[in-house]
Amino acid sequence: MTPQDGGSPAAAHGAAVDRIWQLFDDQARAIVVNSPPGAGKSTLVQRTAQRLAPGSQIPIITQTNDQADDLVRSLARSLANTTLAVGRLHRADRYSPPPGIPASNKIEDLDNCQIVVAPADKWAYVKEDHRWDIGIIDEAYQVSSAHLVRIAARFDRLLLVGDPGQLSPFTTAEEAALRATGCWPLATAAGTVLRTYPTTPTVELPISWRLPESGARVVADSFYAKPFTAGSTADERGLWTPIRAARDGHLDRVLETAIEHGWCLLELPEALLPRTDPECVEAIVDVVRHLLLSRTHVIDSDTRRPLRPADIAIGVTHRDQRERIRARIDEACADLGVPPREITVDTANKLQGRQFEVVVAWHPLSGRRDASAFHLESGRLCVLASRHRQACIVVARAGIREQLDAYPHSEPVWLGATTPDIDGWEANHRFLDHLADHSVRLGA
Repeated sequence: MTPQDGGSPAAAHGAAVDRIWQLFDDQARAIVVNSPPGAGKSTLVQRTAQRLAPGSQIPIITQTNDQADDLVRSLARSLANTTLAVGRLHRADRYSPPPGIPASNKIEDLDNCQIVVAPADKWAYVKEDHRWDIGIIDEAYQVSSAHLVRIAARFDRLLLVGDPGQLSPFTTAEEAALRATGCWPLATAAGTVLRTYPTTPTVELPISWRLPESGARVVADSFYAKPFTAGSTADERGLWTPIRAARDGHLDRVLETAIEHGWCLLELPEALLPRTDPECVEAIVDVVRHLLLSRTHVIDSDTRRPLRPADIAIGVTHRDQRERIRARIDEACADLGVPPREITVDTANKLQGRQFEVVVAWHPLSGRRDASAFHLESGRLCVLASRHRQACIVVARAGIREQLDAYPHSEPVWLGATTPDIDGWEANHRFLDHLADHSVRLGA
């Protein structure tokens, strides 16, 4: 059942979850669950672990320590009124676990924990005589095949849950040297399982509970091979402002466009500039300042409340962009009496998995002379465009279309490599197509 078939979003999600339970009951060796942004992936991982934990210990594998810590905190809250306990397996003796969480660098010390969470790197160091019936890999499109091959033999069955449209594993090493080994250790764990065992059942979560209706439509069409829909209607979500703070300037048009459509592309005049483009920095800071000065409100079902600084995120591609904006946004917040660091500023890699009411995204290709594979990766733009619950404002230099069309794709095609479902060049064009009618040209 799907919303397209006339069913409710809750019924469509429930049908997908029931399918997962049925596959577990049928003793499937591996199950891959594909989740669009905000589809309840983390909730599914937690509920699956709780359902399977009575009578056996359930390991959960993450990619990073931060993900593991976030997961154990959330699990500890949901298990508070149950007899189940969650533990944190770690590698370093000096590690400080979240308060109240049993933690150890030895799996034997966590025998009383029905659920144990740790990054893949730590599970690889658990002695080989430890085996479990079921293991759950969270963010299975971030965990690499190199990690998977070191831990897979410890589990008789695997549940791999992840978002195929987000950022894949990456390396700063020379790719050609790694490819020369005859395998690609940075293939995703989920992709490796599907390629090696093509009969592995795949379940698609069909609903994004995070993205508004406008956001789900654009993100699904631009970055995903399989469609999904929003869990809310256009009448249930939105932004509202009682005043026009910029006196009919371009900032008013940016806000009005974002309120009406859920998207706005703010285009600066075409120019080739360093990636810390100072005019883009100022434009982003001006947009955020205007959001606050306009007394913007968040509408969520029957509630309406002021947009808080903590509801806003600024997404960038590079760390030097982040540092430049961080300095300027903190100055602006001081002028407005907003506590420092209330507004999140970070790269796509760090924003992955998080959500905010409004996101201001600096387009990865803005003002560049080239279109490298790094900046063309569809997952990077997808992360920046899918963190919001209400609206996303994209800031970029004009000329990206021409830049894409003029860019000679010189990346090699590797024998045996899996062709991506969505090409980065195509994803960028599709995304710009959707935003073309929701753009504001600075100086126009």
